[in-house]
Amino acid sequence: MKQAITESELLRLADLNLAEFYCESAHWIPGSEVVQRQDAVYIYSAQDFPGCNLVVNLALESSEAPEDFISRATAFFKGRRQMFVCHLRGHLDQAIIQYCRDNKMFIPREPPGMVLDEPIKDKSIPLAAELHWVDNESELQAYREVIGEAFESLAFPRQASEGYFTHLQRVISPHVIIAVVYLNKEPASVALAMLTHTIGGIYWVGTTKKARGMGLAGYCTREVSNRAFELGARKVVLQASKFGRPVYLRLGYREFTSYPFILCSNR
Repeated sequence: MKQAITESELLRLADLNLAEFYCESAHWIPGSEVVQRQDAVYIYSAQDFPGCNLVVNLALESSEAPEDFISRATAFFKGRRQMFVCHLRGHLDQAIIQYCRDNKMFIPREPPGMVLDEPIKDKSIPLAAELHWVDNESELQAYREVIGEAFESLAFPRQASEGYFTHLQRVISPHVIIAVVYLNKEPASVALAMLTHTIGGIYWVGTTKKARGMGLAGYCTREVSNRAFELGARKVVLQASKFGRPVYLRLGYREFTSYPFILCSNR
């Protein structure tokens, strides 16, 4: 029997999974750099889009002044990127978040952190849907096509999102679960899970525009979540977009924190 996880443990494990996801996925793009300094992870991406260049805070206590944290982040990207993102934690970074609000810094998203406590029992399959596990170049190309279209709805440029999924040997790994759902033989919905720190984290969930509203995202996320449990995950977590949140609630996910994005500039 798996040992129970307390809510405080869940928060820490979810933070670590998120940071590890950013670190590993940065390496999917040749030329990117990952640096850890003073309980923060800095991702300097080979891609110029701000959402690919970011800082993740991992400090366990808020002893640093918020302005000092932002200054450190700005100093790291000075001469590298004019714009970048700080991905913060609602449960530990409220002082920094409030500082950013007070200084009129743009907060494009505040996605809820959500957790699935046990496998989903529903086994229904949407009509004409067929799920494939990604393990070859053709399937990865299908995944990339869906992500490119889906994330444009979240103001994430196609070139930037597709850039993560161009090198099969960098993406495919025993602890990374990737699925594509085909609808009438065309790629329509995708989801990915990364197993780290005894839990699974769901990322890069998307559905093509013409396939939305058919239950495909829920089906794909359910199957990837359950596969994570099968491979030993004690919990499965994710950060929900405005489109995904209702889907995840129906699957049985619950909210446990938030992960605001702060857009920063070193100009």
